[in-house]
Amino acid sequence: MQLVGLLLAFAAILILVGRRSGIGLALLAGTVVLALFSGLSPAEFARMVARGLTQRQAVELVLDVAVITSLAGVLKRFGLLDTMVRSITSVLGGARLAIMAVPSLIGTLPVLGGAILSAPMVDGLGDRLSLTRAGKAAVNLVFRHAWFYVAPFAPSVILVSRLSGVPLGRVILGQSPFAAAMLLVGYLTLLRRPGRLANTAATPAVSPVGPAGQAAAEAAAASDDRTRATALRPLLRSVSPLIVGVGLSIGIGPLRVPLYAAVGLGLVLALFLSRGHADFRLGGLPAAWAGIQWSIVLTMASVMVFGQVMRDSGTAAALVDWLVQSGLPAWVLIVALPLLIGYVAGEPTVTIGISFPALLSLAPAGHIATVATVLYGAGFLAYFISPIHLCQVLSSQFFQVTVTGLYREYWPVVATLAALTGVYVWLAFA
Repeated sequence: MQLVGLLLAFAAILILVGRRSGIGLALLAGTVVLALFSGLSPAEFARMVARGLTQRQAVELVLDVAVITSLAGVLKRFGLLDTMVRSITSVLGGARLAIMAVPSLIGTLPVLGGAILSAPMVDGLGDRLSLTRAGKAAVNLVFRHAWFYVAPFAPSVILVSRLSGVPLGRVILGQSPFAAAMLLVGYLTLLRRPGRLANTAATPAVSPVGPAGQAAAEAAAASDDRTRATALRPLLRSVSPLIVGVGLSIGIGPLRVPLYAAVGLGLVLALFLSRGHADFRLGGLPAAWAGIQWSIVLTMASVMVFGQVMRDSGTAAALVDWLVQSGLPAWVLIVALPLLIGYVAGEPTVTIGISFPALLSLAPAGHIATVATVLYGAGFLAYFISPIHLCQVLSSQFFQVTVTGLYREYWPVVATLAALTGVYVWLAFA
């Protein structure tokens, strides 16, 4: 009955997520179904929920996400995020680098549906590069999501660390080849295609005739240098809260503090830098509270409760026994289940929350970190191409392209990620 309950819980989660009912609520509904079919009494269920919410990992995870989303809200509310985007575009100069940087920058922050924030800027920069609508949409998706593998503020990356017990820095290091491959292949296939580069900021025109042309070229180059130098100060100022949060959490010298505390200091700095904004007096400190995305907080808490009930009810052990007795190799199960969940759910936290408690115990001794990377890599790959992936839906609507049109643009990126996942499978099980 436990496995039947797990199957029904899984179905309930996917149905509710597909109907946009809220991921946290969907996971809670699945947890209730799981408890009913496990024969738990109300008192037993309550104790499991309490353990799931009060364990140190859950408390820190909730604090992490609450403070991170608060910081993202403050950066957006008081214009620091806009300043980052404008400044980095000026500092980089060329449209190719800028069109990579804009969605990348927004992708490092947990902004729900963040692809729609970068889409207008990608649209304008894409025109300067003569990109098609599908090309712009693919750029918006690829360079935003490459950072989902390594961004210290990404809820999914934090969740991988908490559920696997692998330190956050090691998770990021293990997944960094995926991010690098996504950025490199995305650049080569999406931005190096033959086409007219309308932007000339990076390569000012030089007259081939006489000293006057040379003088004009030197003046243009000097102007570009002054523009970059002018933009560098506001860039460093606006990005400093992120530098503080990341630096202290991963360790700068002897200093290393919990993620929520490090980001909290970055939040304080962001509020300090925003004190001159017109809206700050009316909503400075309240903006920090209003910026918290409670839906993401609920999702993280729900994931921890779901995993706790799976373990304490014996469902996780029963599932592992059944999978082992099925005769399928462990590596097939570790790849297939997150692929299925990720594609159907279109949400990485759902995939992590279900697959990690169920499958991580199949990892060979000494290869927990590698198998965690495989689970996340397979689930992320399926999530990225899922037709109900919110960023894909928003990008296709904004740029007025079909999902199949997007597939034609970014399939080399997907193929590379699939091949890299295979390499990690070989490293874990060879």
